[in-house]
Amino acid sequence: MHSFHFRKSFSLFLLLFASVFSNLLAQEKKPDYLGVLFSGESHQERFNPNIGLMYEWNFSQKFGAEVGIFYRTFFEEQLITISSPTVFFSDYVRYVLGFVGVPVLLRYDVGFAHVSLGPQVDIFTDWTQVRKGEITLDSYSRSPRVRVGPMLKIGREIPFKETLIFEPELRGGIRSFQVGERYFGIGLKVKKGIKKD
Repeated sequence: MHSFHFRKSFSLFLLLFASVFSNLLAQEKKPDYLGVLFSGESHQERFNPNIGLMYEWNFSQKFGAEVGIFYRTFFEEQLITISSPTVFFSDYVRYVLGFVGVPVLLRYDVGFAHVSLGPQVDIFTDWTQVRKGEITLDSYSRSPRVRVGPMLKIGREIPFKETLIFEPELRGGIRSFQVGERYFGIGLKVKKGIKKD
């Protein structure tokens, strides 16, 4: 009896999903876009610049997806103490971490703005010490090298000429589910429509 109700409910769900999806596909589609995104994110009271390429794939006038590849930076600071029988001192070590970020976001047009939400994968690539005082780092490692966290963006398209669009945006997220470090920022996307066959 329970199996029959489950199959019936599941069949109704699939029918509803297919109906909604076919309506989305039947709508007139927006063009896809290829663009460049310049952004900056606030983390530990520092503004960290990012730059990358993005691609927007639109399913309809309202729904789409956004993927990209970015070089992201984050500033970090640690207090390091060296203690021995003859020496004791503490100093702050500051460095910038570099990541390759790959966001995979779903995008929805709410009328006055676009809302994008989804995961972003960050792969640790490099580091640079920016304050060299009493302590100089010889090496730096990060484990795990790959982290995943959610990202939310709200942007508004501003057409410029015929096919070029500027899209300023507000963005925020969590760097990884394990660490839980939040960031907020702004961005400017410059994108161009791609003709579909």
